[in-house]
Amino acid sequence: MMTTLEKVKRLEQYLVMSGSSIDPVLDQSLDKLLVRELTRILALKNRLLNQLSAFEKTYSMSNTDFYQRYEMGEMGDEMDFIEWAATIEMLTHLEKKLGLLQIGSHL
Repeated sequence: MMTTLEKVKRLEQYLVMSGSSIDPVLDQSLDKLLVRELTRILALKNRLLNQLSAFEKTYSMSNTDFYQRYEMGEMGDEMDFIEWAATIEMLTHLEKKLGLLQIGSHL
């Protein structure tokens, strides 16, 4: 079975060979897939932001201050702190994905 990346590469090769004669249905389908993925990622971003807000309130500390102290080893390895740091890292990774989806986007 072909991976998603292999499918995308195959589609890319097809589109290169097709030149300017791209099927409008295919083009619309790709736009819809991108919008769907963007919507999914934005919903996840919202959940992560809510989690981060809860951590900030619970510990009366900003995410930035917490993460700096965590990276310096000042916060210990309490489960909440590990989860808080992981949530910050997930959000950072998600922001990069959003940047890729929104570059040159008309979505």
